Amino acid sequence: MEKLIEGNVVRILDEYRIVINVGSNDEVKVGMVFVIFTQSQDEIRDPASGEILGKLENVKEYVSVIHVQNRLSTCVAREKQSRFQEGEDMGVQTLSGAMMAESLTARPEKVRYGMKKLNVNNSQITGIPQLGPISVGDRVRSIG
Repeated sequence: MEKLIEGNVVRILDEYRIVINVGSNDEVKVGMVFVIFTQSQDEIRDPASGEILGKLENVKEYVSVIHVQNRLSTCVAREKQSRFQEGEDMGVQTLSGAMMAESLTARPEKVRYGMKKLNVNNSQITGIPQLGPISVGDRVRSIG
């Protein structure tokens, strides 16, 4: 298993490029993938044992390293793979459905996830926090 590399966003160059505070000194290589995330404030506990399991990480984006220096790296957004081949009929889809399907393809792995509704206890839904835009100080971690 590869060593996970953690750091932060330290500069936003423009709408396409960011700089993170890890580089070749930390074994970062061109092409590596990092996840940009925020962590929830509240701790999640196991209901059976009461043990603290950790804090939920909310993904903002996945980025790829395009240039590495000793202590910093420049990254760009990963290209999203289309669910359909060019010329393939996509059928009729609502805008919200299309947006949801597109957002679910932002994962680094090649697995696609559907949005089949789960049978959950609605009174226990806590929701996810508003993530906001990528900001200086956001945490990053390499994807092993």
